Amino acid sequence: MRVTQHGSGEWILAQDAKTVMGYVIQVYEMTTEAAVTPHLLSWARRRRGMAIYDLATRMNVSPETVAAWERGIKRPTYRQAQMFAKKLYVPFGYLYLREPPAESMPLADFRTIRRGRPEPSPDLLDLLVDILGKQDWLREHRKSEGASDLPFVGRFDITVPETVVADDMRDTLDVDRVRRQSSNMDAFLRNLIRSAERSGITVMRSGVVRGNNYRPLDRGEFRGFSIYDKMAPLVFINTRDFKGAQIFTLAHEIAHIWTGMSGVSNPDYGLQYNLHEASVERFCNRVAAETLVPRTDFLSRWQSGGVPLKENLDDLSAHYKVSSMVVLRQALDSNLIAVPDYQRQYAQIVKQADAKEADRKNADGDSSKSAGDFYRTMLARNGRMFTESVVA
Repeated sequence: MRVTQHGSGEWILAQDAKTVMGYVIQVYEMTTEAAVTPHLLSWARRRRGMAIYDLATRMNVSPETVAAWERGIKRPTYRQAQMFAKKLYVPFGYLYLREPPAESMPLADFRTIRRGRPEPSPDLLDLLVDILGKQDWLREHRKSEGASDLPFVGRFDITVPETVVADDMRDTLDVDRVRRQSSNMDAFLRNLIRSAERSGITVMRSGVVRGNNYRPLDRGEFRGFSIYDKMAPLVFINTRDFKGAQIFTLAHEIAHIWTGMSGVSNPDYGLQYNLHEASVERFCNRVAAETLVPRTDFLSRWQSGGVPLKENLDDLSAHYKVSSMVVLRQALDSNLIAVPDYQRQYAQIVKQADAKEADRKNADGDSSKSAGDFYRTMLARNGRMFTESVVA
């Protein structure tokens, strides 16, 4: 054991004392059983939707060992219990509770399936906690700077015509100017987001939870959400969705801000569950279509008289700098096509978008776990307004 002497003449056991203490802690964690609650272990695994075999593989133990822990026949060591919680993204302290904690959506849940609303995943719940915390900080920051309430937040309700709300959104966000300054759909999306942020709406975009590329979001679970706040409204877009849908979702979530209704959305663009959607969701869909593709102008440009549907979609999507999906939606709302035609064409658009994304990944290599450009990613995930406020 090495001994060191300080100027005062006192002899202490310095570096080696730390080493010994670290070793003692390590031995304790590896040998001491954790008094966790067995059915909480089972709850945590099922909550994550993971099979016993998959969890055992990740923890480098046998499936029989995990099953024994969940039945209370054996107990994991303290270190194994910590790893168990880490692999399932659950707070370690939860494993010691008597009963599973009650988990609920902190925002209104406008998502829908044929038989109601699906249970939110741990990824969605953790994402909401993260974004709500950032929005709360931003609100307090803006309040401390003497910011005023934004006049457009909650300006209308869903009883007014969608054209009234859309016209106001288009004027406030200067959508027509943004479109003229954009060379294509990608540029239009970027510029529209900047315009929304200049107006006071924070726009955050990500495809993962808290910057963790091993926790991808599921576009089938939700496409976006909005947080209604007079001073610091916020919109989140799930970037696992294809770009064309992100433009529509952005307009849809901003419509929620205009109507003063926070909530998590999964707009039914394929019209599979249209009859089950909440009225506010159907209204915001119509507002989004009208904002991006104004009906009066759209009807003047639509070519009838035997012109193929795809030709109309291609021409108008190029003109409005949006996905053909958005044009297709306005054509449906304008009674120019029937629902079956819409559904067939929408399925084709999704198929083409997925194929294009697959080609991009094959060309660039699978970047699903790549961080990409740090600064650009940070601005997208946290929004320019929030990021600049933190830096300032």
